[in-house]
Amino acid sequence: MIQTEGRLISLEGIECSGKSTQSRLITEYLTAHDIKALPMHEPGGTVYGEALRAVLKHPGIALPAVYRAVEGNEDFAGLDFKAELNLKRTAITELFLFEAVRAEYANALIEILSQGISVISDRLMDSTTAYQGGGRKLNQSLGKDLIERMHRIAMQDLWPDKTFFLHIGVEEMQKRMATQSDDKNSFFEKECGPDFYQRAEKVYFEISHQEPERFIVIDGKLPPLEVFEQIRPYLDSLFGIV
Repeated sequence: MIQTEGRLISLEGIECSGKSTQSRLITEYLTAHDIKALPMHEPGGTVYGEALRAVLKHPGIALPAVYRAVEGNEDFAGLDFKAELNLKRTAITELFLFEAVRAEYANALIEILSQGISVISDRLMDSTTAYQGGGRKLNQSLGKDLIERMHRIAMQDLWPDKTFFLHIGVEEMQKRMATQSDDKNSFFEKECGPDFYQRAEKVYFEISHQEPERFIVIDGKLPPLEVFEQIRPYLDSLFGIV
């Protein structure tokens, strides 16, 4: 495993579990204790990562824009730019796209961590294990070990020091999603049903049993500051905050 000066913390959970809010609170807390900290998100975080994030999360916007951008270029002369795009994709395509994003992201993480800056990452490899492995059932068809080996390759053997899984349950997720604008809901929110998220949550709990020191289950249904108070003791221990 790669040793870096900065610490890597990841936040996991199904949709609307409050990861971005906790990322902000963690960053503010560490900064207040003179610890350099940077919030980031995955998929994304790099030039290629953000482009693929658009394709993964909002293909209905991203793919037509890509087609329009290359229209007229001789290298794409065989494409039918007038045809309606079929946005369906296989689970394995999703898996490889996420790992491609992750490979670029890991390079950025290693550079930042080597400068002594800690990173709070909104999602990381556990999301793929849960969503594509559990939700899309690739853990059954490919095997969880194979998927983890792909993570290790993409992450260059970098691994989070702590991961906080914000557990809210599918019913609470649906309540929260109902209050969001349709533009904010991504491909997964729109295309994946409750069974998908239940399978994903089941895998998250499996990871918590396999890696109890790293992967910490947090009650995400509480108000944000109460959620953070569950996280804070782990931060104090990890960073030696007294």
